[in-house]
Amino acid sequence: MRRVLAVAGGILFSLGLTLVGAEVALRAIGYEAPVWYRPDPVLGWGLRPGAKGWFDKEGRGYIQVSPAGFRDRTHDLAKPKGTYRIAVLGDSYAEAMQVDFKSTFWWQLQEKLSACVPPEVQVEVMNFGVSGYGTAQESELLERTAIRYQPDLVLLAFTNGNDLLNNSAALEPEKDRPFYRVGANGLSLDDSFARTDVFRKRSSPWLERFRAASDRLRLAQLVHEAKKRVEAIRAGAAHAADSAAPGASPSVPGAEPGTALAAFAPPRDAAWRDAWTVTEALISRMNAFSSSHGARFALVAISHGIQVTPDAELRRSAENALGVHDLFYIERRMEALGRREGFPVIALAPEMQRRATEDRVFLHGFRNVGLGIGHWNEEGHRMAAELIAKRLCNGIVPSAPRATQAAARAAVVQTATQKSYPPTLR
Repeated sequence: MRRVLAVAGGILFSLGLTLVGAEVALRAIGYEAPVWYRPDPVLGWGLRPGAKGWFDKEGRGYIQVSPAGFRDRTHDLAKPKGTYRIAVLGDSYAEAMQVDFKSTFWWQLQEKLSACVPPEVQVEVMNFGVSGYGTAQESELLERTAIRYQPDLVLLAFTNGNDLLNNSAALEPEKDRPFYRVGANGLSLDDSFARTDVFRKRSSPWLERFRAASDRLRLAQLVHEAKKRVEAIRAGAAHAADSAAPGASPSVPGAEPGTALAAFAPPRDAAWRDAWTVTEALISRMNAFSSSHGARFALVAISHGIQVTPDAELRRSAENALGVHDLFYIERRMEALGRREGFPVIALAPEMQRRATEDRVFLHGFRNVGLGIGHWNEEGHRMAAELIAKRLCNGIVPSAPRATQAAARAAVVQTATQKSYPPTLR
């Protein structure tokens, strides 16, 4: 018996020594892969309050999640007197882990709007963006959380590349999220994901303790990252096997892998028609809810890389594959919805495409993953902030007299830090 215990003790000691050595080695090479998200029974998932570290899988940014669970600074629930609050709801474009905090469009928007509001008004932009969210989750987040901060304007950042897909139970491969359906009685919520065995397992106390331990242990981060990659490979294989299913998009050589090109053309099957029906109903609901709580509502149509690439041949290939003359169907349809429902729509892609083509500049992508694909880079965020601010200052936010605006703009320009040169084709 003593021999057995001695052998077992030796094995445990060796295992412990190996784990300690692995932890030391990971720290020595600078390995870092924080566990950013945790399960949420209402929204599917959310950011982990207090999580922090470097994100460098695409671009590079230092991330610190607020106690409220968002990539933002802390905001008081009570709105300070003389403050004009804007609540930004969106997905990874608003979360913006790819760039530093002060390079995000919503942070720059706050500064740019100060040039057009009356001097006694303080603009406060609050970011509620979470990667992967669709309009259903953003609507739930608005009603349960964002509205408690008493926003004057609710700004929905609608991502052209995937929000339609996210809103469809038929098209979206990630099922651990709420879905809405439109029936005879309007929108109805399907939150059955929260009662599945898979979701319950992810929400177990043991895994929650593991996520907490990952804040201190690089080895736990490595295990979590490896598990994520295996799941991504399996999901990719399943998606490829299902490429002939209804709702499948045409493929274009040179386009970003996984792009749902079908979103940029009128819907051609029941799956995409249903996705549009649900999406428009959810946006109308968000507009009505905002209005009933004393806030204006506006929608920003976030560009996709293929819409604004300076490579005109690639754009034409996508247009030919879809049988359309441009890639702005989403913008036109959202503008039509805005006219019907009475809210402004800020379409970024047409002007972004023009500038990107003229200046031969990429607004999406980074050198560590490739230019022209993925999320906005620093120049994309800068241009988005400029275009959004220009539209908001034109009758949406309270405006100061023109002379005051000119003086404020001059002050902003004088104190602005020099921006980095954008990635170009030159």
